[in-house]
Amino acid sequence: MGLPLTLAMVFDEEPGTGRKIDYMHLFFKMGDDNFIAFFDAPEGADEKMFRPRSAFDLHLAFEVDTLEELKEWRRRINKAGRPCFGPIDHDFIHSIYFFDPNGIPLEITIKDARYEAVVAEDAANAHGVLKAWTEKTRALKEDNFGAAALDMRGLDMSKTDFSKVKGAMDQQKGKQKEEQKDAPQ
Repeated sequence: MGLPLTLAMVFDEEPGTGRKIDYMHLFFKMGDDNFIAFFDAPEGADEKMFRPRSAFDLHLAFEVDTLEELKEWRRRINKAGRPCFGPIDHDFIHSIYFFDPNGIPLEITIKDARYEAVVAEDAANAHGVLKAWTEKTRALKEDNFGAAALDMRGLDMSKTDFSKVKGAMDQQKGKQKEEQKDAPQ
């Protein structure tokens, strides 16, 4: 993306756990004096992690100030040989989309004239919309992940035993596989 590399720090131990692992932490400066940071930890890397993902799974967006900047990013990305589509009109923002070399979906966006009105209207209804969506989708999520894994969300994560979460999800996946195996063909 052409962001300036500011820090490249090498470590051999995971902070907080003491687990021995060699990794690098990279920091790239963004236009607003913030950073985007990445890890390079080849020891535990899985080839599947580098495949493009659905933007519904993982999605990171950056904002620019002008439509010309947005179009310049698209030209720059295409010139680098990376597919990039858009700008897409979302009725309150315009966005372009592409994948970084790790397969992470990225978006660059600009607010349009309707942005403030749309955000104000949606903000007034956000809690009710979220509640209705949660009620509508709970059964499907329980089928996919199990109630135990869903109920772990929102807890104090510093006290969460993630092996129990993973165990609950693995148990649910096992049930699904058994049901599929037993289903008439």
